[in-house]
Amino acid sequence: MPFPKPVLIDTDPGLDDLLALVLALRSPVLDVRAITVVAGNVPIDACTANALRILEAAGVEPPPVFSGCAEPISPPVTRAEHVHGADGIGGVSEVWPVQHLQTESVHAVEAIPDLARRHPGKLTLIALGPLTNVATALERDPAALTNIREIVVMGGCGDGRGNVTSRAEFNFYADPYAAHTVIQSGLPVTVVGLNVTEQTLLSRARFHRRLASMEESKLRQFLFDATGPYFDFAMQRRGRDACPLHDPLAVGAVMDPTLIRTKRMVCEVVDKQGSTRGMMTAEPVDSISNAPTVQVAMEVEAERFLELFLEVMCR
Repeated sequence: MPFPKPVLIDTDPGLDDLLALVLALRSPVLDVRAITVVAGNVPIDACTANALRILEAAGVEPPPVFSGCAEPISPPVTRAEHVHGADGIGGVSEVWPVQHLQTESVHAVEAIPDLARRHPGKLTLIALGPLTNVATALERDPAALTNIREIVVMGGCGDGRGNVTSRAEFNFYADPYAAHTVIQSGLPVTVVGLNVTEQTLLSRARFHRRLASMEESKLRQFLFDATGPYFDFAMQRRGRDACPLHDPLAVGAVMDPTLIRTKRMVCEVVDKQGSTRGMMTAEPVDSISNAPTVQVAMEVEAERFLELFLEVMCR
């Protein structure tokens, strides 16, 4: 496919979403046509404001931003303020207020099918948050979403582990019905889960060294300010001053698909309440079965991805 690749990013910013968005916006091989926002790490208003302030700090020609679903299809509501701060951006929202950008008047669930139709067979949807917007759009206008070239999902885990419970990753746990709907849609889906993202550990020292080499700019200061709390949380949780690049790896896998190795699997997401809520199961493809399949990332070239991330972010 010729570069740059047109992409739509559905996101719930969020500190690792912040890094993923900046990576996509600065990538020479991606063309971010739009950003749709979903509630997830924090409520929808905070997530939407964060998308706008990230665009302002990035200093690029901003793509349109569409605010979306405020609540999951499958309650209860789950948030991650303990990781990302009450404002979703490490508590720096007052220092970095939204100055001038605004969202579009169209709801994200309407924007997704419209964008898919306008770019038939070319648009990659990168889903970095709970899949509420995507699943709702799919249920309302399934024909439109068949125009999407690929959906790359940061969520789940190829080996059944979790980070909210022992079995469930946050994005799938936050709206398991939506995750199950997308996974079972029969569309070309690639799942980039915890089994690979947790191998992409970026140390604070390494990141700061590369940031310091950047020309002084609004973006450089924003990245210094906003990522500090993410490293702090990682230090408290892991005892190591390094954070996994969950959402950025999903973007990286679109920039360079050779960074990950995938396996075609039959997957389901448990959408019932209980100890297995949000758990993704992944089974080898049975030649007899007609069940929908997805590509599940099983391996990652972590060091090559980290260097690509730093090169694009800090160039």
